[in-house]
Amino acid sequence: MRPHLPHVTRVSSLVLVAALACHHAPPGPVGPSVPHLTDGNAVAIVLAANNTDLSYARLVPSRSRNAQVRTFADLMTTDHTLLNARVNEIATRNGIEAEDDVNSLDFRDHSANRRDILRELDGAKFDSTYIANEIQYHQELLAALDNLLIPLTRNAELRGYVTNLKPAVSSHLAHAERVRAALASRK
Repeated sequence: MRPHLPHVTRVSSLVLVAALACHHAPPGPVGPSVPHLTDGNAVAIVLAANNTDLSYARLVPSRSRNAQVRTFADLMTTDHTLLNARVNEIATRNGIEAEDDVNSLDFRDHSANRRDILRELDGAKFDSTYIANEIQYHQELLAALDNLLIPLTRNAELRGYVTNLKPAVSSHLAHAERVRAALASRK
């Protein structure tokens, strides 16, 4: 695993790292540098993002007894599995190979750290931490879409795909916020 860098100065790294639930830095550009992103990098980032949320959702069945949390995790599993299939179809059709870069690798490393925390929890503590993670993850993924993926993806079909992710991510965020409110009302 690569070491966590608390203050990453490259714009592309900061924006993507902001998409991680364990990072609390404000999203958006820092400094005058312009991020570089290939379409292969965009595919790798999208796959890393989807696989991250899939890995969080897979923890739910053995750790949560809350029906709303379990339903939310089922939705994440279904949606992110379909999203991975779709981005892979687009990449294949357009001859784009996923190319890991610092952004996708940092994403994976940070998500592994967050999963390790979630693995230690159970019951109501897991539920509240999982949902808080999902809210932050989706908020920051929206920022990554706006500041990195949508403006820098060059292939038209892939750019359309990442642009169309935004409403789905917003919907997931709203759903997670409703679950959080329901969990809070039971305390």
